[in-house]
Amino acid sequence: MKHLSIFLIFGFSFWTFSALKSPSQETPGVNPGAPFPFQFELKMSTVDSSNLRILYALNATDIRNMETYDDLQRLEIGSHFSKYYSYFVFNNDSLASVWMQNNPNVTNEHRTVGWKGPMGKYQGWSEHIYSEYFKDFSKNELTEYTRMPNKLSHFDSRHTEPLPVQKWEISDDTLTVVGYLCQKAACQFRGRNYTAWFATEIPIGNGPWKFGGLPGLILKVYDEERQFVFECVGIESYPEKFPIQMHDAFTQFKKADRRNHVKMKKEAQENYYRLLLIPNSDDEVIAFQDEEKLNPYNPMELE
Repeated sequence: MKHLSIFLIFGFSFWTFSALKSPSQETPGVNPGAPFPFQFELKMSTVDSSNLRILYALNATDIRNMETYDDLQRLEIGSHFSKYYSYFVFNNDSLASVWMQNNPNVTNEHRTVGWKGPMGKYQGWSEHIYSEYFKDFSKNELTEYTRMPNKLSHFDSRHTEPLPVQKWEISDDTLTVVGYLCQKAACQFRGRNYTAWFATEIPIGNGPWKFGGLPGLILKVYDEERQFVFECVGIESYPEKFPIQMHDAFTQFKKADRRNHVKMKKEAQENYYRLLLIPNSDDEVIAFQDEEKLNPYNPMELE
């Protein structure tokens, strides 16, 4: 593997970013409200370390413009664990934590002032943005942790499954992604057909989301309808290792099996307003007089 250096196809300007709303014709309904960062206690524990971080754009309209991403996501790969998560969500959590420390007496309704960072063009909650994925190589397991929409943190949930295996068919087609010559592979995985492009120059059998198992790092992958497109926009290699961290609060998330976890996410997406009528741990009930039409649940896993 050749020496990796930091390669980014855009300049980062996170502090001045202004989120772009999706055109109304693309989103006939609305999505559940995103969980506010200040509702999430930002305490973390180190589970591994790494010197390699890969950045992926999710559903970019223009790969060189972060404003057109649904999300900017990170893959961190250690010796024992890998972690895949939203950078936008992580950045907002971090900004909120610092802001609250500096403004301890500010009431809740004013806490969104002064710290909010970029969130891409996607508006509201999505499991694809508010879930984190940890692959445990020693146990050959993957655990997914999902933060539910605003006011539904009492439904935050997790599940552990055997490390997913995709049965790839490799072809001779090639494509260059962030300067790396990639080879094509295809598979069917849980109800969708995917095409992946992997770099043999980076002999790591990992990739975005639950993908992996190829003789090189997956730098681009998408389903045949291109509803879900992950494309690498940067590879960061550091001389010193950084910690791979996990939120302490994840241990309190409700346990479920994979299928029940999917059902819970579907409920959150399609029955958000009804769930708000269920009292939470503070016996608080939220009611809306004007319920907007919610977008249907569209998971990557159809089976």
